[in-house]
Amino acid sequence: MKDFSIMNQICKKQQTVFFGSTNLSMMDLSEMLRESTSSHIYNRSIEGLKLKDVDEVIATCAVELQPSKLFINLGEEDIKNPDFDRKSFIFKYEWLLYQLHTRCKNCTLYITSVMSDSHEAALVNKDLEALASDTGCTYVRIARNSPWDFINCVKHFVRNSPITFGEAMQYAG
Repeated sequence: MKDFSIMNQICKKQQTVFFGSTNLSMMDLSEMLRESTSSHIYNRSIEGLKLKDVDEVIATCAVELQPSKLFINLGEEDIKNPDFDRKSFIFKYEWLLYQLHTRCKNCTLYITSVMSDSHEAALVNKDLEALASDTGCTYVRIARNSPWDFINCVKHFVRNSPITFGEAMQYAG
């Protein structure tokens, strides 16, 4: 956290921020998405982060940067817990979104699906999609649980220029 606080002092505000847990923390997103945008990309993901611990880090990982776009990828660590309660998880996620909506002005929030192939993740992802719709966020469905699929699914949301016809045909599937 101390490293993020120090780096935030030299970061540009109103850029693109990724905030998540283990899978996202291992990705060099600025390198992988460099061709998609002229915006700076900051990865403020923390290995092993669970939703119950987000309140302690959200100011440093997101609010200080006042992002124009914030991609949230949480849940992969939470669903591994044998006592995982999906309803409680969604309630806490909704509270997080409320905090971000009120503390990050002019920010578009993107909820990305939990990156796991488990049955529980599939159920959580349905709930997250509904939550995104209810809270004015954009839901980003990640097709498969791999870094390249993640990049391919988010890159057209990251871009700051219109999509070309050829790119649109790739997404048409």
